[in-house]
Formats: sequence, structure tokens, C-alpha cells
Amino acid sequence: NTLLIKWLDQPAQILRAGSGYTDRLSKYATHNARTPGGHPEGYLEAFGNIYRNFALTLASKIDGTEASPEILDFPRVEDGIRGMGFINTVVASNESSEKWTKFEE
Repeated sequence: NTLLIKWLDQPAQILRAGSGYTDRLSKYATHNARTPGGHPEGYLEAFGNIYRNFALTLASKIDGTEASPEILDFPRVEDGIRGMGFINTVVASNESSEKWTKFEE
């Protein structure tokens, strides 16, 4: 997500995706720079892998075949429930005068 521009008559410039360079980049470049500054390479691909693996798992269920272990690598309902519990614990910790709040799994 970095563009290095080496001008003949100016110092080199480094532009990073999502950093508001609309005055210097074409509308096509700004349209396709989808991640805000600070997100690492692979950020979008990670979500793509989650969706692909979920879709492949659904396809295997529909086909009546067993999903391979490598495509079962995506969050489950239990992971979401655990995440919501974590958020509730963080909110409770913020509202508490205690230093530590136990996270009940």
C-alpha cells in the first residue's frame, strides 16, 4: 500500500494508501485505494480468505462431501459469542473501580 515516486527534478515521495492524496493521484488511483492508512498489506485478503473458506465449507455441505481441515479455518458462532463476552467484560471493567475484571469464558 505504498507508492514510491522518483521525480527527475524533485526529491522522491512516498505516498501511502488512504492518506488523502486526492489532489495528486488520479480518480482511478484514489478509487482503488480502499484501505485507510495504517492497515498492513494483506488486510483485505484476510477477509477474502475467511469468506472463501466459509463458501467452500457451505459448498461441501451442499455436495455432501467432507470439508478439508484447511478450509475450516474461519470464525464459528462460538468465537463470536466469546468475542461479545470479551466486549461486555471490557465495558464492565471500564465502569468498575477495580484494577482487574475477570473474563468469564
